[in-house]
Amino acid sequence: MEDNTRNLLVKIKQPWVLSVIFAAAIPLFPEYFAPLLAVASLMGACYDSGSLHDLKVGTLGKLMLVYIAYTAIGLLYTPNFLSTLATVTMWMTMFMVYLSITTVLKDSRRFDTALIIISAFFGITGLIGCVQYMLRISLGLKVPFQFWSFIDYPVFELIKLELKPAVERVSSTFNNPNIFSEALIMALPLVAYSSFFGKNNKYHLPCRFCLMFIAAGIAFSFSRGSYLALIAIALVFCLTNMKKIIFVLLTLISGLFLVPETVMERLFSISTGDQSISERFAIWLSSTSFIKSNPVFGIGAGVKNTWNLLLQKGIDAPHMHNLALQLLTEGGIIALVIFIIAGWKVFRSGFALIYKKPEKRETGVLLIAMVLGFAVNGFFDFPLMTPKLVGIFFMVTAVCDSILTINLGQKQSPVQNVLRLQKQIIHVSDERVAYTNYQKSNKI
Repeated sequence: MEDNTRNLLVKIKQPWVLSVIFAAAIPLFPEYFAPLLAVASLMGACYDSGSLHDLKVGTLGKLMLVYIAYTAIGLLYTPNFLSTLATVTMWMTMFMVYLSITTVLKDSRRFDTALIIISAFFGITGLIGCVQYMLRISLGLKVPFQFWSFIDYPVFELIKLELKPAVERVSSTFNNPNIFSEALIMALPLVAYSSFFGKNNKYHLPCRFCLMFIAAGIAFSFSRGSYLALIAIALVFCLTNMKKIIFVLLTLISGLFLVPETVMERLFSISTGDQSISERFAIWLSSTSFIKSNPVFGIGAGVKNTWNLLLQKGIDAPHMHNLALQLLTEGGIIALVIFIIAGWKVFRSGFALIYKKPEKRETGVLLIAMVLGFAVNGFFDFPLMTPKLVGIFFMVTAVCDSILTINLGQKQSPVQNVLRLQKQIIHVSDERVAYTNYQKSNKI
């Protein structure tokens, strides 16, 4: 027993394992811990690789760096400079998570170990949400739905940032139930893969418990967009594993009997219409006028920008409740195209693994499930709003790039080469924006 514990501690102390642990721990702690965990994860990756110069960037990472550079250009014309600056800083800081994971996941062994670690942390996050719901509903205890509220409220009050009071829905370690469910949806396909297809069979059962806690956490968040995303992910795994379809269907039917009636009522209330649904329709209709006025470049990143626009329409909401509309409003067609290219790259690679490499079929299914789940959830919300969400997004993106490298031989580049190219892009773009502004001023 002591030998096993000692061996486990030795494995955990490996720099690459610590790097993954710090990244996977992001959902478990408050928002303001996310940048610190990103830095810690990068340090672990640097120790593992040897230096900062050995950090790697894959295809998806390059696209995200282009997006960050493009967002930084928005500082030249944004109506709210500080909001855009904060958003750019957030993306740049949390990109360290991507660099860390992409660099350390060099082979299949590390990949499977990383998924087990990710499953554990997200399983704990989902379990906290389940406990909150059970204690509140079953025992009637006054348990806060925001786990870190006792720390969050004093911290946000100190920095003069208003924190909205919690609604009567589970938020777990997040400040909002929708954000909580969005984070779980991004990780759900990874945990599902680890639960059934991970190479280390002895961890299948613990990972399945984590998967159950995540699914239950999504259910108790009462986020209907995430419900639909959960169903979409489940359908991908079902339809691509037809040999086990009877077992899967029996499992799903059995699971339905365990779902609380309140959850089913929340799901089917989509068709009845309520305040949140009518508000979303109002936001989506209003967004068309914002997009028409700045179709190519948008108004600049930052929820303060979109919030102010919606307030002008009498709607008190921080974002467009739709990923595509938010990207179009903030960054115009260019921002949306960058994300579409990234999503298509992952989606196409998933099919390539399924049909060209049958032995990697499950990994291809994982990629398709991640894209579809993220897209469905993004139809109803903006899953890139906070540091924790962006950090989790970069962690998932890094896992995707690692899959492409390990299984499809995708080339990775040293980060300094990519950053050098990024500086050139910013310089050329700055000159074009300045010239465009000059032309406009002359017309006036």
